[in-house]
Amino acid sequence: MTFGKWPLDMASFATSLLLRLIKLSNNSLYIGFEGYRRRLKGGKPVMIAFWHNQGLFMPFVWFGKHGKIKLIVSQSKDGELIAALLRWFGILSVRGSSTRGGSAALKELLRLDRAGEDSIVFTPDGPKGPLYRVKEGVAYLALSSKKPLYLLSVTCSRVKILNSWDRFRIPLPFGRATYVCSPPLHLSDFSGLSLPDAAGIIEECLMQTNRIADAMSAEVLTHREAAALLSPDIFPWSPYAREDTSAGVTHFNR
Repeated sequence: MTFGKWPLDMASFATSLLLRLIKLSNNSLYIGFEGYRRRLKGGKPVMIAFWHNQGLFMPFVWFGKHGKIKLIVSQSKDGELIAALLRWFGILSVRGSSTRGGSAALKELLRLDRAGEDSIVFTPDGPKGPLYRVKEGVAYLALSSKKPLYLLSVTCSRVKILNSWDRFRIPLPFGRATYVCSPPLHLSDFSGLSLPDAAGIIEECLMQTNRIADAMSAEVLTHREAAALLSPDIFPWSPYAREDTSAGVTHFNR
């Protein structure tokens, strides 16, 4: 693994250790991840999307091999810090955004997708918003790729919310982290979808994933009810999900 300037590497390493300690101090509940984990264990790449404000705890739901996943990261100074941090979790970066280097980054992701070896992850409302709005570049990737698209969400019971455009969330120790994974979407099966329609589908499905995580965290939704809501046969997943990954809830810390 190649690293940049050593002060940045040391700072990112310390941050990665702190995040791991916070993660260990939280009880973790995972729901809907069975098919996702089986696919990654079998070495099959996927596409992953989650909202920008949940990024700090998302490295803990990458269950594939180190270096086999790529994420678009802004070319800003903040993006440089994020890229350095992600390397400690085995997540590599493609530098660019909707405002700087976006076209080149999108072309690189399309190249990687066609090569078929790496998983691709993106925050569809990043790097500057609007909050919880899916951009058409993400929709284009989803329509172009044969990889299943998994939508992820995490809600932490103890969290600090920053006063930023995305209300970025910093998990705190000694709480509970509730992770939810959607059924896999296969939008490339629906060639008639327009970019706005595809973006709207991803947006609604990601919002539903988020709502389930929030409701589970607040204990207003039972495990069985959450599993039922993740069935690929019901709205908003149907008819875009064609593999049943909705069974069960698993407790574990990692």
